Amino acid sequence: MNKLARLITQASWEHRDRTAIICEDRRLTFAQTEELSNRIASSLVALGVNKGERVGVLLANSPEFVCTDLALIKTGLVRVPLNPRLAPPEIDFIVNNCRAAVLVFSDDYTYMVEQIRPNLPHVRHFLCVGTQIPDWAKSFTDTIAAASTEPVAVDVTDDDPYMILYTSGTTGKPKGALTNFRSRWITLFHVYANEGSVSKNDVMLHLASLAHGSGTKVLPHYLKGAANLLMPKFDVEEFCRLVEKEKVTITWMVPTTIGMLLDFAGRTKYDLSSLRTLVYAGAPMPAERLKEALRTFGPIFVQVYGLSEAPQPDLVLTKEDHILEGTEAQVRRLASAGRPCLGVDVRVVREDGTDVVPGSDDIGEIALGGDHILTEYWERPDATAEVIRAGWFYTGDLAKVDEEGYIFIVDRSKDMIISGGYNVYPREVEEALHQHPAVREAAVIGVPDPTWGESVKACISLRPGMTATADEIMAHCAKLLAGYKKPKSVDFLADLPKSPNGKILKKVLREPYWQGRVRNVN
Repeated sequence: MNKLARLITQASWEHRDRTAIICEDRRLTFAQTEELSNRIASSLVALGVNKGERVGVLLANSPEFVCTDLALIKTGLVRVPLNPRLAPPEIDFIVNNCRAAVLVFSDDYTYMVEQIRPNLPHVRHFLCVGTQIPDWAKSFTDTIAAASTEPVAVDVTDDDPYMILYTSGTTGKPKGALTNFRSRWITLFHVYANEGSVSKNDVMLHLASLAHGSGTKVLPHYLKGAANLLMPKFDVEEFCRLVEKEKVTITWMVPTTIGMLLDFAGRTKYDLSSLRTLVYAGAPMPAERLKEALRTFGPIFVQVYGLSEAPQPDLVLTKEDHILEGTEAQVRRLASAGRPCLGVDVRVVREDGTDVVPGSDDIGEIALGGDHILTEYWERPDATAEVIRAGWFYTGDLAKVDEEGYIFIVDRSKDMIISGGYNVYPREVEEALHQHPAVREAAVIGVPDPTWGESVKACISLRPGMTATADEIMAHCAKLLAGYKKPKSVDFLADLPKSPNGKILKKVLREPYWQGRVRNVN
């Protein structure tokens, strides 16, 4: 049986005349989406691609991306999403590492595939979406044109592989987090139980790549009969225009994008009042920025925590938790990642293997349990053994827990700075930096110091039209932090470097200072 395939077909029939996908000037009903996904599924079977083989998907947000995703579920093929913002060598590595049998790509990205095609011996079929088809590829449109529209549902078990999602690779070559059909089934219900209700009257706007976290929200909304509105490329004014035009009710963002929306003066020209839920994830949200967002948009925010290895949501900070007025403890929780989601087991584990004491200053590593966590890192038993111990996935995120069970992430273990024997958690320093009115973005790194081993450096970008000096920034932090925590130097940048998924790349910021040196990290 293929439970997910049956649910997709059932939802497509129940909501057949309603709009399922909106993208620029295209609108597909649920019936049309079902037909297209069945054609794709039938075509993949006809091409001799067998259950369990991997399919790379290199597409911008589009109906073809959504329908290909649905087709992969129906055929039991393994989804390998490729963010179009990756560089050709990064795509080369992923496609080769998973030995993808098929690469579906847009003609907008032919130039990238052209560069790496000679290095992809495992790819048997290149399927090109668009009108400019290279002579070495098959036309996606022509391939599926004559295929059957009958429902496809290749039998799968809960343990069959569903997706390989590659980590960002900020500390080395990316690793492929393999999750199974059981994980996808369970995370559907985690979304419904923890992020808020979804109905057929909702419109979900995807502004981030469907190859990233936003892509995990397509299926939960599709199965409820909601419309999925796709932005091929994010533009802050176009986002506002679409919210007003399509009466968008739900969206998913990374904190960087929320900051762009806050800084966009033109947003007041648009009616954004239909937006009732804004889910954010992917990186820490500075508390001061979050307070600004709450004052601007009201209590529409839901924070979720998750990883490639343990698909979100794992922790949730609900709308009810997002308050500006309350007790000191309640307001302080805006800096937390929330509490464990229903259906997810969570521990915060000290180095001696015991759990931290809630309400204490103990710091431990977040460990997650449940049937949704990764099966393995693709063909990396060594790396798998490092993170999965006694059935628990150890995230590498360091945290403490308050009396009510709210989990405060202090930092990644690899980002912790040891200065003069003291542990400095960059997240704490970054929160202090964000309390300066001129700071737009901040990242704190450790740099070599002949006396202290490492010293604290702040890398910041300023808000438009505002100025600050390094001395002002350091003096500001000195009022809020212990002496060993405050930055000893400050770098001003126009923008901080980010991954394709919007995460600040501390590795890139550190590299110039650590060339020729070895940095000791856990």
